[in-house]
Amino acid sequence: MDLTQLRERIDQIDRQVAALLTERMGISEEVAAYKKANNLPVYHPEREKQVIEKVCGLTKEEYQPSMAVIYQCIMDESKKLQEK
Repeated sequence: MDLTQLRERIDQIDRQVAALLTERMGISEEVAAYKKANNLPVYHPEREKQVIEKVCGLTKEEYQPSMAVIYQCIMDESKKLQEK
C-alpha cells in the first residue's frame, strides 16, 4: 500500500473509533443516571483498574502502556461527563 491508501485506512478506523467512543459516552451518561438514582459515587477506582487491565490484555505487549494512557483519558472524560 502507498501512503495515501494507508491514510485512508486510518481515516476509516478513526470514523469507527469516533462512533464507538460516542456510543461509550452515551452509555456513560446512562451509568451516571443510575449512580445518581442509587446514590453511588462517580469514581470507582477498582472498576477503572479492571478496565485498564482488560483492554491492555487485548493488545500487543508493546502497545499496552499506550492503551493504558488512552483508556485512562477516556475514563477521565467519562467521569467529567458523569459529574455534570
